[in-house]
Amino acid sequence: MVHSKTLLLSLIISYSIIIADTLAWYRLYKEGVDVYTSIFYKWLGVNRGMNAGIYFFMALPLLTAFAYSWSISYDRSSGYIIQVITRCSRIKYFTAKHWVSFISGGLVFSSSLILDYVLLSLFSPAYRPIPGDLASSMDPFRFFSEIFYQNPYLFMLIWIGVAFLWGGAMSSIGLAAGMFIRKYIITSIAPFLVFISELILSVYISKKCMITLKGYAINFGWSDMLYAAPMTTSLPEHIFFSIFLIIILSTIVYALRGKKYECL
Repeated sequence: MVHSKTLLLSLIISYSIIIADTLAWYRLYKEGVDVYTSIFYKWLGVNRGMNAGIYFFMALPLLTAFAYSWSISYDRSSGYIIQVITRCSRIKYFTAKHWVSFISGGLVFSSSLILDYVLLSLFSPAYRPIPGDLASSMDPFRFFSEIFYQNPYLFMLIWIGVAFLWGGAMSSIGLAAGMFIRKYIITSIAPFLVFISELILSVYISKKCMITLKGYAINFGWSDMLYAAPMTTSLPEHIFFSIFLIIILSTIVYALRGKKYECL
């Protein structure tokens, strides 16, 4: 994974989008716009922003899967898997693939958020967010909003951890798809297609039967859960349930297929 060119390419593309988003904020800063806006309001961990950050979240399922989860499909199509599992146990091989792919996806997402904060901190003030100042959409119906206002640095660390889990979950989808699809390019696209399909389904469900909590629409779309303060509710239990649902289902499919796999 460390020497993988696809991981390097995924990081380069992710970082490039982050740099473009930061440059857009800097241009506004030079023009005297949002000069005194706290960095915690601009950070992509809280919202998707108005600039290149939008494209970052759109491309995230592709970038996390392209980092390394495609390798299981490549090993199958090239026959390299035969050379490996004849020299070590099947469980060791598939377990190692799963962990490495999970970590690679998590690194792409979490490290991008860290870079975003570092770059924004070069010109944005880091004062503590003020409840009720109408500068942020963080309220009691958003992810750990109390911690966001009480200790924003702790909130940032927590959300970076959540981002790592999201990246790993996306990679898990690609890994499970790779057990059925031999074309590794298609395997890399699988998480993106799953997220798009889930978004369409969640919008359809919300239109048919609006589920609210004290007047706020409950968020079911995974795409809106990739940042802490979307327009809909973003409660911790919904976010963690979605992450672990993806990981568990993908792992079950991957394990069952790996158990019966005969290198054919």
